[in-house]
Amino acid sequence: GRVPVTVLQPQDRLNMGNTAELEQAANEAYAAGGRNMVIDLSNAPSLTSAGIRTIVTIYKMLSDPKEKVKHLKLVNPTPYVREVLDISGLLAYIEVYDSLAEAVVSF
Repeated sequence: GRVPVTVLQPQDRLNMGNTAELEQAANEAYAAGGRNMVIDLSNAPSLTSAGIRTIVTIYKMLSDPKEKVKHLKLVNPTPYVREVLDISGLLAYIEVYDSLAEAVVSF
């Protein structure tokens, strides 16, 4: 990409038991200056409302109401996860890519 991008790669389903780790990793990257992030969902077979909440929290942390640029992208969700994201309405705000390379270059 043209700018630094932080890639977060959860290794299991996103639920109340592990979303704090994802949020902490995003907060640490943000504190270190990371302003563009990709969440690679290829190893997350499902997500619960806690996972959706965490994605929304990260999205809000990276959003600047004055900018139209999107600073959070998602990559390679399973069909089930994509459906959950669509039903939740998140896909209206967060771009989804089929490959990590495409997501990183999109910044």
